[in-house]
Amino acid sequence: MGLFRRAADGVPPLIEIPKVSELPPSKMNSAARYLGTVDSDGQRVIGQALSAKSSARLALSAEALDVVRIAGSFRIPLTALRGATSADQFLGKPVADLLVIRWVHEGNDWQTGFRLEASRSLKAAAKEQKKKPTGRATTVPQVNDWVRTISKLSRGNA
Repeated sequence: MGLFRRAADGVPPLIEIPKVSELPPSKMNSAARYLGTVDSDGQRVIGQALSAKSSARLALSAEALDVVRIAGSFRIPLTALRGATSADQFLGKPVADLLVIRWVHEGNDWQTGFRLEASRSLKAAAKEQKKKPTGRATTVPQVNDWVRTISKLSRGNA
């Protein structure tokens, strides 16, 4: 079977995101690199395209965290979020600007890793250019902002 098979190893189907044009307004969004998902034993989750590394776009709204990616988009409802952390490693490999999201899906406790990319908005780039005498923008991802916001939104989730 192919790398992007939809059903494998008993992984329940993921929640699909609405059409991109119908996504709710986001509180936060970022470009990221999806690194994978592991279970509570630290084993990689294989199936539903969760093992495929790929570029992604994260959009956090009042409803959910939407992970938009070519390898297979999915939605994590706010009620499924269990928190987020920043870390230095994912799957035993060092990763800069790492965001790890803890969530549950149909009784499975999972952690998903994302390497956040620097902001590409014109407003953020303009602010950075004003700060730097060289004129080179060095915008860095706001991993701690994501951790605080997701942790706050997930408080009270069992």
